[in-house]
Amino acid sequence: MNINNIVRKVYPKLTPYKCKLADLPVEEIKAILGKETVYKLSFNESPLSPSPKAIQAMTESLGKLNLYPSSSGDPIMKKIAEIEGVGPEQVILSNGADEMIILIAQTFLEPEDEVIIPKLSFIQYLAATNLMGATPVFSQMNEDLSYDLDDILSKITSKTKVIFLCNPNNPTGTIMPKHELVKFLSKVPEQILVVIDEAYQEYAGLPEFESGVRHLNQHRFLFVVRTFSKAYSLAGARLGYGIGTPEVIAAINHVRPPFNVNAVVQAGALASLDDFEHLQKAKVLNDQGKQLIYEAAESLGLPYLKSYTNFVYIDTKIDSDLVFEKLAEYGVIVRTLKGYGLDTSIRVSVGKQEEVLAFVESFKEIMLQA
Repeated sequence: MNINNIVRKVYPKLTPYKCKLADLPVEEIKAILGKETVYKLSFNESPLSPSPKAIQAMTESLGKLNLYPSSSGDPIMKKIAEIEGVGPEQVILSNGADEMIILIAQTFLEPEDEVIIPKLSFIQYLAATNLMGATPVFSQMNEDLSYDLDDILSKITSKTKVIFLCNPNNPTGTIMPKHELVKFLSKVPEQILVVIDEAYQEYAGLPEFESGVRHLNQHRFLFVVRTFSKAYSLAGARLGYGIGTPEVIAAINHVRPPFNVNAVVQAGALASLDDFEHLQKAKVLNDQGKQLIYEAAESLGLPYLKSYTNFVYIDTKIDSDLVFEKLAEYGVIVRTLKGYGLDTSIRVSVGKQEEVLAFVESFKEIMLQA
């Protein structure tokens, strides 16, 4: 008798999160590398601290931690609904976007169901599918690494329950243009839940990009996932949210545990939504950093993708592990994409100007010697 005799049947498919060098906190990376300065550009974190208004609100909330917060986060839900032009009953909160993805899987998936996931997309979709014992069905990418929406449609069967899409997409930084999204949604059978993960939507800009929230009336079971972890600089506090039709929200609320979002982040998120200047500062800093990375790739003649996120995809044309190791010697940490079968590609988060310049200078030196 061992643990395998009592765990769920899906246990062999589940893999615990294991931290490699690129996943560790900066202080731990410094200790491992023996460096006083490390530039961590692997986690797509905002280089800015949270909004001063958020920090003040979160600090003030600490004195009330003896009390339970709003079990559903009503004040934030109402604020988000006001901003997005939907009803409060169309918003739901979660402990980061990761929990929202898991809640979706727990609400809708059975072992006999199929879930369509683009081949190059956020790994949490596969993890949540495996958690519920459902079957992942992978769709192919176009040559430019954008979604092949026609291939996704061709993968739909009577067993398809959920389609996960990341827009803008991680790890490529690409988007589904508005006209393609509209056409795609018109062809998806209404009984399928289409989940659009918009973790990076604040960076996307217009007019090519348009949020799925604007198309909730087009597909009955369309659900949009968002987060405060990126542009709002609250990754460490954990707050995600979803926007959908009232019936989808009500279904997920059957699974969502009460008090899943703590009082401190509720206070910080509410204040963040009132600090437009901080959000604009984050977007301007990101645009400037992306341009520096683009120019570095162009100067080296390396392919890269125009990004609608806070990271840039680059094909180094050589073993990405070698590039990673050489960059780490300079104290610069990026993300290799070997896990996606992209053996020569890296993903570089946009940090402060000092961090981006550290990457650019060390990257150029490494590639010119390769």
